[in-house]
Order: sequence, then C-alpha cells, then structure tokens
Amino acid sequence: MSAGRCSAQAAIYAVALVLALAAAPLAAQTTIGVRAGIGPASLSGADLETRGAAAFDDPRDGIVAGVDAGIPLSGGLGVRIGLGLAQKGGAVKVPSSITASRSLNESTAEIDYLQFSALFRAGTAAEEGRLNFGFLAGPYVAFNLSCQVAVTSVDPGPIRPEVPPGIPNRVHSGRSGGASRTASAQDTEVACGEGGVSEVKSTDFGLALGGGFQVRLTDSLDLAFDVIYARGLSEIDDEGKKTSHVVLQGGLVFAIG
Repeated sequence: MSAGRCSAQAAIYAVALVLALAAAPLAAQTTIGVRAGIGPASLSGADLETRGAAAFDDPRDGIVAGVDAGIPLSGGLGVRIGLGLAQKGGAVKVPSSITASRSLNESTAEIDYLQFSALFRAGTAAEEGRLNFGFLAGPYVAFNLSCQVAVTSVDPGPIRPEVPPGIPNRVHSGRSGGASRTASAQDTEVACGEGGVSEVKSTDFGLALGGGFQVRLTDSLDLAFDVIYARGLSEIDDEGKKTSHVVLQGGLVFAIG
C-alpha cells in the first residue's frame, strides 16, 4: 500500500475519532473555537552530521489556522480537540564570508501538515469573571500535505570602483565614496524527494505546550489569545530532522451548550 494511501486512510480515521470524541459528551460540549496565527518554525538535526546547511534550523514564518471543540471535564479542567493547517519547516542561509565572490543562497523548507491535537486545558472557571486564563498541554499528530524547498540565489554582481571624494559619480547621481554592487535574484522550487532534497515522511507527532487567555465579549462569545510551542518527537526524514514551531494565535470562541 502506498504512503499516500496510508496517509489518506489515517486522516479519515483521525477525523472520525475527532467527531466521535466531540459528539459523545454532547451535553457537556460547550465551545467551538476558530483560530489563526503565525510564528517561527524550524528543523533540527538529530546529530552534528545533519546540522548546518541540511538542518534548516534558522526560522521561517509558518501559519496555523483551524477549528477546535472545547469540552469541559471538571471545574477548570477541559480538553480542546483541534483540526487545522500547520505550516512548518525552516530556513538556512549560506554565510556571506563563504560566498563573497559568488551567488548568495537562501533555502527555505516549506512543509504543510493537516494537524490533529488533543490539548488538556487547566484554567480558571468561566463564571469567575470576564477573563479566563489557562495552560495547555497535550499530543498532536500531523499528516503531510505538501513539501518543497524554495531556493533563492542572489548574484552580488561586479564591484564598482570606489569614487574619490569630490569627483562626480554619474552612475550614482552625485553620490561618492564606497564600492557598490548590482544584484539579481532567481527563485526555484524543488519538491521533497527530488533534486537531492530529502524525502519527508507522511506523518509527524509530538507535544504542544502553551498558555493563553479568553476575554468574554458576550454570554456566548469570547475573544481568545494563545502562545503555543509544538515540538516534534518523531524524525520526519532519514537525516533525523525534527520539527518545532512557536505560534502566537488569536480567534473567536463560541459557546454552544
């Protein structure tokens, strides 16, 4: 059975599980949240041999967006079952000291996941006031939707000679002093598993930790803000890379029960 087919079946089973968990305690299900955010994502290698240019451990901006069902358990304890899009990956830059006379390269690994999470939330009871603070922790599993590496090559161009002070610089409309370069950029994209780029596995799982607060706007509507750190525990390729993502997100939470 192909990896794509296995991933599709796993996604179907995960959706069924989320719906079953959300529907089972229907009388206790109290909220539906719609959230979106952005934050730095990066990849790290399992050992020194995979770090550096192959590790993509510089940050790239990754967007998250999704919906979740908030189910109260007891007092201020509840569980948030979520489903959404998570953009992960990382970036790497070649130091300018290495490429002083050659093209400057920047590569960004862009990996999109369909992510399911079950985060336990411990916080203040909703009826205690307009502000509700809480801490979040729990596992997630993510299914790869797409993966590519975007490469930007910048040619610094020839160095123009320095113009002595007092001599007009016709090229720079009267500016003088210092050497300058002209630059041109070219972007290319390579799919993971092709052109020397490592193939990414179909799934990723890990743990998420964070906290946030909700501001009650009306009896049935809250404004929510969270900061969440998600750390992958599984290796997503044969080089031992693992994902990490810090997200600042906001959204609306609707009371439905």
